[in-house]
Amino acid sequence: PYLGRLADAVREFEDPAVGLDAIRLMMVSDLFERTQSARGFLLTGDQGGARAALDKGAWLDLWKRAARQAALQTSDTIQSRLVAAGKHSRYPARKLSPLVPSIEARAILLAKLDAAGIPLETRVAKGFPSGPGWWDSVRQAAVALEDSWEDLEAVVRVELAEARPLILRVEGWRPSPAPWYLALGAGLTLTTWLGLVLGGYLPRPSWLDGFNDWFWSLPWP
Repeated sequence: PYLGRLADAVREFEDPAVGLDAIRLMMVSDLFERTQSARGFLLTGDQGGARAALDKGAWLDLWKRAARQAALQTSDTIQSRLVAAGKHSRYPARKLSPLVPSIEARAILLAKLDAAGIPLETRVAKGFPSGPGWWDSVRQAAVALEDSWEDLEAVVRVELAEARPLILRVEGWRPSPAPWYLALGAGLTLTTWLGLVLGGYLPRPSWLDGFNDWFWSLPWP
């Protein structure tokens, strides 16, 4: 019960494509396994084993693995949506490449999600005192873990929202008609000039003599 919504199996993040719920439940499952191990040690009177199963390092390891996976899947989701949008609009690949999350951007997101674990880090930094207060400290760490996860979801939510305008811009991109207009104008100009030259209205360059003779040798009606 101290995990609250963190352990809610039917709870869903509003953007399921990111897969945060699977990461969350995996983290909770790992925590349950560690807790079960701690209870087993306590039943045998092994206080040291119980403390080791749920010590500071165990909590931080759970968090860092979850944050790393969340950062990877969030970046991959944004990238896949940009690529899909580019395919839809035929956005130039050379222009799309700089828009997808770079190594630096992925590292920054990982740092943000890792920093979301500050409530948990602050709590476990206080340690887990021996004696009756130890299990209460474990419960407090569980509450802090839920708070950290809420912060992580908020960061992911912001990242997805900030990426959405860019994805829509790529999806709605259309090639500029200017090159086609230029090509059409050049073609019309060349055709008009050629017609005037062949018709004798403009001086004919010598290099066009062969074409002129062939043109007028055709069986015109």
